[in-house]
Amino acid sequence: MTRHECREFAMKLVFSSLDNENFDYSKTFEDLQQDYEINDQDEEFIKSLFETVNVNKNDIIKEIEGKLKGYEWHRIYKIDKALLLMALAELEYLKTAPTKVIINEVIELSKQYSTDKSPKFINGILANFVGDK
Repeated sequence: MTRHECREFAMKLVFSSLDNENFDYSKTFEDLQQDYEINDQDEEFIKSLFETVNVNKNDIIKEIEGKLKGYEWHRIYKIDKALLLMALAELEYLKTAPTKVIINEVIELSKQYSTDKSPKFINGILANFVGDK
């Protein structure tokens, strides 16, 4: 499994868990796993990314809200929320790849799963974070 596929898998988990108080990680992982060939290293990365999002979600959301101009968190598409949370978890906490790689991966996922305007929106938000560092 490529890192891109791992991020795609993690995005699906994050998306499924948003606004879902009864989210069952194991069941959802098992259901999604049918579409992928996952080895132990892939599973470790996916779980680490998902858990990093969940543990730090409130802090990441506050950071994102501080960068939003003309938008409010609750009005952002759910898939875009999942992608932003995942990108910032990896950029700020895991640091598993170069910044450009992580941002490019998230942009590609947004092109595949979200609206035509989402890649530019997500890139703009993430650029604000990169520019601060």
